[in-house]
Amino acid sequence: MKKRSLLSITVAGVIGFGGTFSLAGGASATSLSDLKDQQSQVASELSDINNSLAQKESALADLTNQLNNMQAEVKKLETEIDTTNTKIKGKEQEIEKTKAEIEKLEKEIEVLKQKIEKRSELLKERARSIQQNGGSVDYIDVLLGAESFSDFVDRVSAVTTIVSADKEIMEEQQRDKDALEEKQAKVKKNLEKLNGMLKELEDLKADLNSQKAQKNEAMKNVKAEQAGISDEKKSLEAEISKLNAKQLEIQGAISTEESRIAEEARKAEEAEKAKATARVHEASNSSGTTSSGTTSSGTKTASKSSSPGKSKVTTTYHKPSAPVGKAPAVSSGMFTRPASGIFTSGFGTRWGAMHNGVDIAAGKGTPIVAAASGTVEVSTFGSPGNWGGYGNVIIINHGNGYKTLYGHMSSRSVGVGTKVSKGQVIGAMGNTGDVVAGKGGDGTHLHFEIFKNGSRVNPAGYINL
Repeated sequence: MKKRSLLSITVAGVIGFGGTFSLAGGASATSLSDLKDQQSQVASELSDINNSLAQKESALADLTNQLNNMQAEVKKLETEIDTTNTKIKGKEQEIEKTKAEIEKLEKEIEVLKQKIEKRSELLKERARSIQQNGGSVDYIDVLLGAESFSDFVDRVSAVTTIVSADKEIMEEQQRDKDALEEKQAKVKKNLEKLNGMLKELEDLKADLNSQKAQKNEAMKNVKAEQAGISDEKKSLEAEISKLNAKQLEIQGAISTEESRIAEEARKAEEAEKAKATARVHEASNSSGTTSSGTTSSGTKTASKSSSPGKSKVTTTYHKPSAPVGKAPAVSSGMFTRPASGIFTSGFGTRWGAMHNGVDIAAGKGTPIVAAASGTVEVSTFGSPGNWGGYGNVIIINHGNGYKTLYGHMSSRSVGVGTKVSKGQVIGAMGNTGDVVAGKGGDGTHLHFEIFKNGSRVNPAGYINL
């Protein structure tokens, strides 16, 4: 944040240079050296801010990846929570079913208890009967007391029945007690098992919900960080836009200053020629020419005079009535040709001033396309002294230090911040701004520039002309 504040202060300082660009006769004008120093400073600041912007974009990309991963994890947790809820519901149904079985088993246990109580009462009754008869029954005495063989057989049968009945009662009593204990243990074990499973599932669900809450909180923090970086990115982009505008303004001032210097040199040269001509006339007069400028042989001499004025960068047009062209085919390589038409002027010194781009002429309304993919940084209407007299002008940032400028357009179809693709139509050819018609033409053409790391380069090295 400290670096950003410093950059903002620098931008404000560079923008403050604007008042020095109004050239009034040269004495109050900012020197060409100072202007180039300012241009270098703006280019340096642009490089720093573009680096910061790249870091912000990288940070935003990392945060976006984090968010995507977190969202995937939350989705996975929600799936696990849904699965756990289904299992919990199943266990709750099993518990309800087990409770119903327990209720049924409790009724069976109650019946068993009643049977055991009845048998216990019967056994107690027999025990009392034996006690009242004087102790245990002597079955041998019963048998020996038979009065006849038939009576003996009856007695044997009776004794056998009594003994078997007692044994069966005791065995049945033991079986019922064992069954009762087994059923009670089974019920207890099943209920404990189900309750244990239910608790495990509920603990798992609580843990999953806790993990989901933590992920949601982490995503909330990432989104807040993302929003903060986005705000910083917008601030940097605004500063870049201001610096781009100032860079163009400085370049316009440099061009004007170079023109002024060239004009002064031209005037000085003409003054020297005039002096030389005057010296020749003076020498001729002293050797026999008349004051009317005619030699003694009657031959008339004349000196070429001129009325010097401020030179303007103009373009020569090969086809004054050029038809409206079509959008050019997109070529391979870094840049494609921005418009169809005739190449009419190149990059370099022209008519005593620097021509910072190339000119392509065609009919008014000919489509102009983005030379490469990028983001529109400037889209406005300029005038002499502002945007270098480009009229309708667009500047596109292509990244990696490259930008392109499209001037004198009749119309613009994209605004600041628009993402454009290579070959996408961004406007139409025109003659707005500071243009001069030539050879009967109306001045319609595209002025195209390429910037590399803040400095203009010859487009001929990048596009086919």
